[in-house]
Formats: sequence, C-alpha cells, structure tokens
Amino acid sequence: MTRKLTKEEIEKRRVTEAANNALKSLKAAKRCLDAAFALGVIDIVGGMFIISGLKLAQIEAAKRHIREAMTWLQQYRRETDNTDYVNAKYMKLGVVGSVIDFGFDGVGPDVYAQTRIAGLRSRVKEAIKRLEIIMQMSGLDKY
Repeated sequence: MTRKLTKEEIEKRRVTEAANNALKSLKAAKRCLDAAFALGVIDIVGGMFIISGLKLAQIEAAKRHIREAMTWLQQYRRETDNTDYVNAKYMKLGVVGSVIDFGFDGVGPDVYAQTRIAGLRSRVKEAIKRLEIIMQMSGLDKY
C-alpha cells in the first residue's frame, strides 16, 4: 500500500520538476550558443552563407530553449514581479543585423554577431550556475 503524499511533498515535486526542466532547457541553450559561437569563428575566418545560416539557426534554437526555461521558472517568480520573462528579447540581432550578417557576410557584422552570442552565452552560463546553487541550497537536487 502506498501512502498519500502531503501537500508539501506534492509542491516540492512540482518545484523540483520545474527546476530540473528549466535547467535542462538552459543547458540545451548553452550547447546551441556554443555551436553558434564556433560557427561564428568559422564565419569570421572565411565562412560563407551556409555557415551564417547555420549560426543563425543555432541562435534561434538557443532562444527557444531559453523561452522554455523561462516558462518553467516564471511560475515561481515573486508576485510583485510583473516582468514577462517568456517573451523577453534575450538576444536581438534584429532584422537589419541578421540581414547584414547573412547577406553582407563580412568581418564587421560577423564580429558584431559574435559579441552578441558571447554576451548571451555568458548570461546563460550564469543562469545555469545560479539555478544549480539554488537547487543545492533548497535540497531540490536530491529529491
């Protein structure tokens, strides 16, 4: 016979599931950004349109993963926090930036894109580190 879970246990499982899913999404975003960064280096050295296209696809995939993570985490934000993290612009190359990076494939636009990728990459790394610390401190990593 199985015992019935308490409300506290049910809530802890729900929080643990959300934190684990958010962490999984952030790590997937980091992998995509790492790939985009590597493609960006190739693009600067002499990549063609295909490399730029692959790089932009990796950036978009990373942004999708970040939105997934934020969706999981947004349920647990403070009630006074009205920020819509799910729809926030995490990395905005913009239409002009994307067109210039893809269409006018040159060193300047490629370096600009690399700085944007590097910035988002460092923020994702920091988010992963913070989430792991929060999970350890609250005991969610052992549940």
